[in-house]
Amino acid sequence: MGTENSAEDAAAPKGCRRLLWWIAAWVLWTTVGDDLMMAVLDWMVAVGGYGFSNAVLGLLTLGVCFIGIQRSHVRHARLEDQGDPEPLPAVYDYATQAQAGLYLGWGAAVLGWAIPALLLVFVGPLSALTPAPIIGTTALIYGRMEMAHAQAMDARRRQPPASAGHL
Repeated sequence: MGTENSAEDAAAPKGCRRLLWWIAAWVLWTTVGDDLMMAVLDWMVAVGGYGFSNAVLGLLTLGVCFIGIQRSHVRHARLEDQGDPEPLPAVYDYATQAQAGLYLGWGAAVLGWAIPALLLVFVGPLSALTPAPIIGTTALIYGRMEMAHAQAMDARRRQPPASAGHL
C-alpha cells in the first residue's frame, strides 16, 4: 500500500517550514540581534549624540516604510489591472471593507505625532522618538492608499459603495 501524493500533503510542510523560519528568526533576534542593536545604538549616541542616533533611525525607518508602500502600490496596480482572484461577494463592496484600515491609519498617525510631541514637551529633546511620526504617517498613507484602491476595485466591478443600512 503506497501513499499517494496530494496537494494537501505538499502544502503542509511548506506552512510548517514558514513557522520554523519565524521561530528561528525570533530566537536569533532575541539571542544576538537585540544585543547587537543596543550596542549599535549606544555607539551612535556616544559618537554623534541623540540627534545623530535619531537621524539614523529615522532614515532607516523611512527606507523600510517607503519599500513597504511601494510594494503595496505595485500589488494594488496589479489587482486593479488583472482583477481580484478572490472577489468579494456581491453584497459587500471594497470601500466599506477598507474603512477600518483608513481609520486605523488616522489613529496611528495621531498617536505617532502626539506621543513624540508630548515627550518633547514634558521630557525634553533627548526623547525625540523619531521613528514614531514616520510610522504614523506611513500608516495614514497606507490607509488612504488602501481606500483609493478599494474605490478603484468597486469602480472596476461597476458597483457603487454599499449603504450602511443593508450591511
